[in-house]
Amino acid sequence: MKVIIALFSVLLTLAVSAQTRTIIDDAGREVVIPLQAERVISQNDNRLTIPLIELGVSVVGSSGRVSDAGVPFMRSVPELTGVTFENSDIEFIGTYADLDVELITTLQPDLIVTTRDDQVALLEKIAPTIVFHANAYSIKEGMAKLANWVGRTAELQRLEDNYQRQLANSKMHIAELGDIRTNVIFSFPAGDAVYVYKTLGATTEALADLGIAQSDTVQQFPDRRTSIAAEAITDIDADFVINFFDNKPEATAARVREGLDNFMPRWCDVLHACKNKQFLFFPYASYGYGYNALSLNLDLLTTHIAGRDFTPRP
Repeated sequence: MKVIIALFSVLLTLAVSAQTRTIIDDAGREVVIPLQAERVISQNDNRLTIPLIELGVSVVGSSGRVSDAGVPFMRSVPELTGVTFENSDIEFIGTYADLDVELITTLQPDLIVTTRDDQVALLEKIAPTIVFHANAYSIKEGMAKLANWVGRTAELQRLEDNYQRQLANSKMHIAELGDIRTNVIFSFPAGDAVYVYKTLGATTEALADLGIAQSDTVQQFPDRRTSIAAEAITDIDADFVINFFDNKPEATAARVREGLDNFMPRWCDVLHACKNKQFLFFPYASYGYGYNALSLNLDLLTTHIAGRDFTPRP
């Protein structure tokens, strides 16, 4: 009897995997894809591998980065999902712009997902390939589209329900502060540039979900990302300002802060957020693309902003 049940299960799995449907991807192409993908290749670690893992998809290959020591790694994936190349069956298939096509072929994927239109002609010779323009959507919208394409809508609903429960709790604490403004910037240890972002992955999405607006100055900028000159450093100021650090010795919060000193000496003296110890550093992973990143930001924002002495910007 057990043998019959096991055989039936195998046949059912094969039948489901053999079923297909047609979707329109973000490049406007009609693509015939499996009803539920089982062997997926991800072209972008931070924008695709994270949400695919969260949705319970079997990712057999992912792009990544290569450390100075020559070791491949996936950016933000371990921090948000606990998955690495070393502790999983995911193969390193090259960097996001330079994929190892021969290796991808040997992995026998049933679906390839890429963020780049210019890779389709090459990749679709291996397996059905869909283009997903991750930055064109909020994380929740993008995750919903991916979940539909890879046949994981039930898992998506679980992630969404859990996030909404956490969001309700965080809102209760943040609401006590009244109207606060928080800007999101990105700078480098070298101190060669400072950017302010209207949208930056999960960080700005979580801020919006909590009802925390950006400063009027930043809201008026026309682009998603704006480069700030040293003499215009006050354009990034708000009640709170969030910057980022990496898990590398050369890009710790202290090193990034030193970079700001090089960018504009005595910058902290002219920013309300810094003078009042309301200038915050979050890990790079917090602006990743997925529900784990959204959840991480709710925790960080609640911890760093709610329940503390707070000096509003004049």
